[in-house]
Amino acid sequence: IAKLRDMSIPAYVKEMYLTRSGRFVAYVINGVMSTVTSALGFHQLWSIVYYVIGVAICWYVVKDWERAIPRTLPFLSVCFVYNLFILTNIDFPVFYWLCAMTYYLNFPIACLILKLINQERIKGWQWPVLVLAVIYTGGGNEAFTPVVLLMMLFNGLYWWRSKGWNVKETWALPQVRQIVWTAVAILILFAIVVVAPGNYGRLSDADHFVQPVGIEGWAKGLVNAVVSFFYFTAFYFPYYAVVFALAYYLGSLTPHTFPSSLSKGKSVLVLALSFLAYLVVSAIPNVFLYSDFGIQRTYTHTVLVLILTIGACGFLLGKGKTSHGAAWITVTGLLALTLIMGINIKMDAPTAMAYAQSVDERAENLTQLQKSGQKDPVIVPALATPSTIDTKYFLLKLIGKETEKPVLYYYSDAAEIGNGYEVIMKDYLGLDFDFSIE
Repeated sequence: IAKLRDMSIPAYVKEMYLTRSGRFVAYVINGVMSTVTSALGFHQLWSIVYYVIGVAICWYVVKDWERAIPRTLPFLSVCFVYNLFILTNIDFPVFYWLCAMTYYLNFPIACLILKLINQERIKGWQWPVLVLAVIYTGGGNEAFTPVVLLMMLFNGLYWWRSKGWNVKETWALPQVRQIVWTAVAILILFAIVVVAPGNYGRLSDADHFVQPVGIEGWAKGLVNAVVSFFYFTAFYFPYYAVVFALAYYLGSLTPHTFPSSLSKGKSVLVLALSFLAYLVVSAIPNVFLYSDFGIQRTYTHTVLVLILTIGACGFLLGKGKTSHGAAWITVTGLLALTLIMGINIKMDAPTAMAYAQSVDERAENLTQLQKSGQKDPVIVPALATPSTIDTKYFLLKLIGKETEKPVLYYYSDAAEIGNGYEVIMKDYLGLDFDFSIE
C-alpha cells in the first residue's frame, strides 16, 4: 500500500520483478488488492472473496460426478472440505495473510484447467476462464507450476495409452492438442518467471535460501519435508476422520458399481501411493529453493490433496455398503466439529480483538508522535498475540510437553530497529523516527 501511493500497479510489478521475484501475476494480484484496500480503508472482504472463488471452482470441477447423489449433498461436502482445508494448515491458517490467499487457489485452479482441457470441445465462455487460469498457473508460483506440468504430462500419457500408444491417433484427439498447447503456454509464462533478475538477488540471501548440496542434501531435504508434513497433519486426524466418514456415507448412497478393474483395497492402495508420490514431487522445487523449510511453502495445496485422497478412499470403500451406520458416524462427527469450532470461536475471538486493538493503538500513537515532531527512536509495547488452541497444542500438553500457543493467523512485529516490519511501518505511516518493541 505504501509503494502504490507513489507508483502505478505496472511500475510496482516491474520493481518487484527486478528486485524480489519473478511472480509477476502474483504481484499484479497483490497490487490490485492493495489498491482496493487502500481506497476502501479495510481489507476484511478479501477472505470472503477468496473463499467464494475457491468453493466455486471446486464445485464446478466436481458437480458433474455421481449424479445419483442429491445435488445438495456434494455441494455441502465441497463447502465442508474447503473449510477444513483452510483451517488445518500447519499451526495457523495463512488464508488470512493477504499475499498468501492465492496459494489456496493453486490446486483448485489446476483441477479446473485439467477439467476444461479434457473436454472434447471447450465452450466459448470457458476460453476466458481457461486463459486466466493458465496465466495464473504459469506466472503465479514458480514452486507449483512444475507440479501442474507434471500432472498434465500424466494426463497426456493417459490419452496416449488409450490409443494403444499410437502417436497419430493420439494427436487426432482434441483433448491431447489442448493439453499440449496449454502446457506450452504455461511453460512460456514459467520461463518469464524463472529468468527474472529479482530471483537471483533474493536467492543470494544465504539465511533464507539454502539449496541442498549433493545426493545427501537432497535426500535429507526430501525426507525432512515428507516427515514434517505427516507430523503436522497427524494432529488433525479427528478432522480427516470426519471427512472419511462423510465420503463413506456419500459412497453408500451411490449404486454398487465400481469403474475400475482393481479391487477396492488395491484402488485405495494406489490412491495412497499416488498421494505419497504427489507429496514428494511437490516438495522437490521447495527443497531446492528453501532446503529444510520447504514443506511450509508447499503445505497449502498438499493438504487439500490429502483431504481429497482421504475422501476418495472413503467414497470407494462406502460403495455398496449400508448407509445407516455411516450416516450416524457422519452426523456425530459434524456435531462434534461444530462444538469444537464454537469453543474455538469463544476462546479465539478475545485474542483476535486484543491483537486488532493493539495494532490500531500502536498506529495511532506513532502517528501522534509524528505530528508532535518526534525525531528520536521510541519504544512501543509488543502487539498482543492472536492465539488459539488446536489439537496439536492440546495433545502435546496432555503428554506434559509445554509449547507456545499457536497463533490464530500469521503476523509480524518489530523485534529490533531496522527490521523489515519497522521499515515498512515507517514508510506506511510516514514516520521520521525509528521504533522498537519493549
